[in-house]
Amino acid sequence: MINSLHALFHRPHDGWDPVRREYAETYAARECGNVDVALIDQLEQWIGGLRDKRVLDLGGGPGQYSVAFAQRGALVTWHDVSRNYLRIARQHADRAGIELQFSLGYLDDAGTLGDHPFDLVFNRVCWYYCKNDRSFAKLVYALIKPGGAGYIDTHPAEVEERHGASRVAHFFNHWLAWKIGHPFPPHGRVARLFQQYPIDYMILDYTSARNDRVFFQKSRVP
Repeated sequence: MINSLHALFHRPHDGWDPVRREYAETYAARECGNVDVALIDQLEQWIGGLRDKRVLDLGGGPGQYSVAFAQRGALVTWHDVSRNYLRIARQHADRAGIELQFSLGYLDDAGTLGDHPFDLVFNRVCWYYCKNDRSFAKLVYALIKPGGAGYIDTHPAEVEERHGASRVAHFFNHWLAWKIGHPFPPHGRVARLFQQYPIDYMILDYTSARNDRVFFQKSRVP
């Protein structure tokens, strides 16, 4: 509720941007040359290639993964809340000589893209910016076409330093699933949320204590 109220009065289409220009440019300079090629190779293997596949980079930031997917032939939609990242992602795509579709809004606003479901929804280290974990999982699942896939990489709550207000936010999120601000989800929650829906299979990577990595294929049968 608190996050939803905040969103009512802070709209990116009205010029609000949660990411400062200086931070966006510094982050982009670091990340755009640091794409995990092995991850893209693995995703390509899991979904049977990227060429002509529809990919949603949900929380695309400076666009490094959007561009990397498009360079392998995917039809990519970038979605993020930051106008500064939008500007940088456009520049990155132009330099690479590829085309992207761009969508500006909160993570939860991506429901407007649901008329044409995706072969892959990719959400990397920004899950916690959603307004509610349960409703966001439902949205992500709906954005994937039958037989399509989702990939989520998020930091779990167990790695988050908690002091004062952040400790309160963690308590409410962990025990009641109420989000105040952007606490990380408890370890295993993302996987459990998607396991409530029809899926053909799921691959979990918990080898890093700092990351919950979840890949799943949506059931081909409604």
